[in-house]
Amino acid sequence: MKPLLSLVACVTLSSCVVHRLDVIPVEVSEEAPITIESPVKAHLSDGSTVVFPGGITVADGSIRGLGERFDLTLSSSSAVNRISLDEVAAMESYQTPVNTGATVAASAGSSVLWVVGGAAAIVALFGSCPTVYSLDGGVPVLESELFSYSIAPSFQARDIDRLGNRSVSDGILELEVRNEMVETHYIDQIEILEVTHPLDKSAYPDEKGRALVVGRRLPPSSAVDQSGRDVLDAVRTADDISWMTPDERLTNSSADDFTDHLDVEFPVLAGVENPALVLRMRNSLLNTVLLYDVMLQQQGFGAIDWLGHDLQQFGSKAELGLWYRKHMGLTVSVWKNGAYRKVARIGDQGPIAWSERAVRLPASEGDTIKVRLSFVTDNWRFDQVSLALESESASTRIVSVNEASTAEGDRPDIPGYLVAADRKYLITRPRDRVTLKFPVGDAAYGQSRTFFLATDGYYIEWMRSAWLTQEHRKKFKPGDAALLAALSIYSQKRDGLRERFEATKIPVR
Repeated sequence: MKPLLSLVACVTLSSCVVHRLDVIPVEVSEEAPITIESPVKAHLSDGSTVVFPGGITVADGSIRGLGERFDLTLSSSSAVNRISLDEVAAMESYQTPVNTGATVAASAGSSVLWVVGGAAAIVALFGSCPTVYSLDGGVPVLESELFSYSIAPSFQARDIDRLGNRSVSDGILELEVRNEMVETHYIDQIEILEVTHPLDKSAYPDEKGRALVVGRRLPPSSAVDQSGRDVLDAVRTADDISWMTPDERLTNSSADDFTDHLDVEFPVLAGVENPALVLRMRNSLLNTVLLYDVMLQQQGFGAIDWLGHDLQQFGSKAELGLWYRKHMGLTVSVWKNGAYRKVARIGDQGPIAWSERAVRLPASEGDTIKVRLSFVTDNWRFDQVSLALESESASTRIVSVNEASTAEGDRPDIPGYLVAADRKYLITRPRDRVTLKFPVGDAAYGQSRTFFLATDGYYIEWMRSAWLTQEHRKKFKPGDAALLAALSIYSQKRDGLRERFEATKIPVR
């Protein structure tokens, strides 16, 4: 999920003009009427599409409203005021005005056919965000996930990730951007930030995405979690064996105690002036459960209007955003004058790829630096925690994409949509893949360089049919109760959840 919330998607093309849609597979029982005020599209099993600009009423096994039915080619239409639920393969709420953008898919028809063919399968699939791969000897290597928590247009944000694979061939850095989940991605900008530094140093983005160059790093001398366990072996090295909250603490989360922390200590010489904490980490799947099971599923059909309308209003967006920022993320504190004092906050990074960040710490006052990492119970996985004895800010060189291709061939139009954050999007749907090339050139003699990937955009989660039941009508309210509900559900699902998550990735074409 690097959320915050979403609604969903398929797109209808007319040249390069794209109407943003929210694709919603439907499975409804014949019970009390449900009214949806947002504009709705229904994709039918025969490939035709019905547009209900004034919303719909769902009752007695049918969908009613003033609609217009289009054939698969969108070239002809007829008026309609009722369709059977048995005809519906998927539903979506959509918004106007149109967005201008490029799409990876070859046609609107191909997108609709994927929805029709995949409607049964997507019920169980997880979602997340765009994933980025580099190529190591022709083998794809997962590098990062983009704007994991920008789950609606109003939450669009810039995201910066460190790329681990520095493979450059003939001065070209090649990356592959994939849509491997049941979502529509709206990618506004992608660019490379190059940091040049001495061979014996490394570069990392800090908590705000600024470049820090760090020197020699030390492992911690001790690491103890809030439950009193010695977890040093789990965080000393980058080996994919990470720390996690013990079962008992997760199960016993309550309104009085739903946080956790990790305390690490580093031996240093007095007077170290510019130390920096370096973290290799990622989120657990708690955020995914919060979004799916609490924010969306518990609202049922009400989530369509909540995501399509309510969250576009300033008050609702601010309420949700401020609550999320207060509770989620990672707080970094340093022991000073007899207490732990906050020095930085790192936003959630996403549950798929490992993220690396560096945080500058105050100068040491003795022979030990003590750091506390605080967070909502089991919201983080820490693979490595280390201390750089020196750090300094660094400038970056921007390199824009100059070539792009998809499964259909070269796409000279795509780079123009990614050069700036201008609300002109590259739009991808499930199974889409686009290859991007960046002319980074060769490294200067005697110097090394690290690449950051800077992106801007958002993604829209497809509403699963299992979520759209008439039994769930509770409006989502940000607060401790929602977080505790997510922790309770997550504690029951945690075992094996990541394996199921990884197994549901959609093969790209």
